Amino acid sequence: MDIAIEGVAPYLGQTVVDLYGRKVGILVGIYSDVDGKVSSFEIMTNDASYETITAERFERDADGFKLLPEWLVEAKKLERKLDILRKRFKSMEELSKKNQIPQHAYRELKERYSKDLDKLRIEIKNLKDILRKRTYELENFVLHIEKAFTHLLISYTSGELPENGFKVSAECMRSAKQAALDEKKDVEKHMALIDKLEQELAAITQPQEEIQITSPTAVQQPIAVKVVTG
Repeated sequence: MDIAIEGVAPYLGQTVVDLYGRKVGILVGIYSDVDGKVSSFEIMTNDASYETITAERFERDADGFKLLPEWLVEAKKLERKLDILRKRFKSMEELSKKNQIPQHAYRELKERYSKDLDKLRIEIKNLKDILRKRTYELENFVLHIEKAFTHLLISYTSGELPENGFKVSAECMRSAKQAALDEKKDVEKHMALIDKLEQELAAITQPQEEIQITSPTAVQQPIAVKVVTG
């Protein structure tokens, strides 16, 4: 998404949240090209930490800018590539079957698209590793939150903590757990979509194996033995 520097300026100094409502930091700086398009944002994550994040990881809505997970940005890029290549392969094969393109052009395109597919297979493997790792991190985070909440609840129930403090802490944990679950659901959704696109592409590019139907093995007849007597 192209973002003009004028569209970002009003949000300087405001809190930035991610796609799942988690606070990321404060927008404190903008980097832009000579054409005025924002290339990246400077985010203060805490008083001692600043981070420069590319503009492609942000989307804007009525409330301001939201930070997208890096895995989501990469997943959408890969899904688009897979979808485009799938459509191109399909169109090429259909045109070839109808003899609407010359064979030399067909062979050249098929070789080019096959090389693109080989590159995408590497991207698929790398991204799936990232998605699996993120799923593992989110699952562990949920377990951590559940453990912390259990201890908090016990301390409150035993009368060691005041009600107000317990309610504030419990709500923070509840929101954090729900955000993690929402992100995990999205990770799984995109993992399934990538699998689907990959399978559809494979079905187009891989030649169907010919099914050879063999007749049942004939029952061997017993061999007649003639006994010769002397």
